[in-house]
Amino acid sequence: MPVVQCPIEGCEYETPDVEPIIAAALITTHSTSHRAPDRPKQAARVEQVKRPCISSAGTTEDWQYFKSRWSDNARATRLEGTDKVIQLLECCDDQLRKDLTRNAGGSLTGKTEDEVFAAMKKLAVREENTMIARVTLHNMKQDRDEPVRAYGARLRGQASMCKFTHQCTGCDADIDYTEAVLRDVLCRGLEDTDIQMDLLGDSNQEMTLEQILKFVEAKEAGKRSASRLLLPQATDAVAGSSYRKQKKNANQGTTAKTPGYLHILWDQGAREKPPNEDQANRMPSLWHQV
Repeated sequence: MPVVQCPIEGCEYETPDVEPIIAAALITTHSTSHRAPDRPKQAARVEQVKRPCISSAGTTEDWQYFKSRWSDNARATRLEGTDKVIQLLECCDDQLRKDLTRNAGGSLTGKTEDEVFAAMKKLAVREENTMIARVTLHNMKQDRDEPVRAYGARLRGQASMCKFTHQCTGCDADIDYTEAVLRDVLCRGLEDTDIQMDLLGDSNQEMTLEQILKFVEAKEAGKRSASRLLLPQATDAVAGSSYRKQKKNANQGTTAKTPGYLHILWDQGAREKPPNEDQANRMPSLWHQV
């Protein structure tokens, strides 16, 4: 019986001494190991991450938002070293970039990311009075038709400038009581007084901020659903009353509707006929004033 060797150059495989048909099948099966490996599937094209922007004389809230966006951008682009610093500087608008260069006396590309952040913050954030920020927070109200989640987000953004922290006298740790303040401000500023009364009258007066948001959110959703249910009923009621009114008018016949005139009634119905005074005096039982 013939022994068949693999025809691929450099391959030492050969079939055992078997029937020619079996040898051909073995060589065919072996040839699959020499095929080119499957190409990896090409990943879907992802839209390029948009670089955040920062300008001069912004608020603390704007700065915190910029830092969050920059952190996401750096993680997505996997920047490191000098490239990361250059891209960070490119986030500045023209005026801020010019001021940074002037203060540094030249380029900042040789500095670390933390040093560039510190330099940017000095020019990008306008110092704010904490007391004014707190007064502003307590005066904030929910706008009409504004979802309570959006209202809560506005409050949280303003609270980031209020520095609601207190140092513990026992361990010198900073205690943050922002959540407690936000809970009270949110309850006070609700636009819907009915929901506000339901919240204040609830048996659980120790709700967390998240629990209050869910409570108000459920009430708002219920009111929206109720308004959609009542609208068709009101439309049907109006349509029904119009129908009854038209039917009543049809049964009574056509009546004259010219105000300020005298009208005469006939057996066949009512017909408008502006009379004179002599006619009215001669037939008082047939005329009436409308």
